[in-house]
Amino acid sequence: MCCCARSQAPVQQTAKACGILAQSLANQESAFVARVRAIRATHILLREYDRQMIALLSERRKTIESALLMGTPADLGVSGCSGQELKDLRLEAQNQMRQLQEFLDTFRQGLREDPEGVFIDER
Repeated sequence: MCCCARSQAPVQQTAKACGILAQSLANQESAFVARVRAIRATHILLREYDRQMIALLSERRKTIESALLMGTPADLGVSGCSGQELKDLRLEAQNQMRQLQEFLDTFRQGLREDPEGVFIDER
């Protein structure tokens, strides 16, 4: 019985660490969404909107990459999170990264094609 209690402790610690990492990622995403909304609520030139969104999306990609140490093996862990939980978080992050890249491509195209002097307004 003592043996089982010891083997569960690392599993519980890993699960807790992964939960903390997942919550950190969720908090970062909430901050990102708030910044997007703040940009959208501003009366600015469409091209400046594109520039700000490109900068924000690029920053978001870097944040995800650094939070999950995307270039390291899952068995090495991130902040105590490892194994399947980390693999799942990384898979979700990879999907987000693809979507962010699509948004970046769209805004870059817009920056090239949007007419000068056009403002964006939330109204």
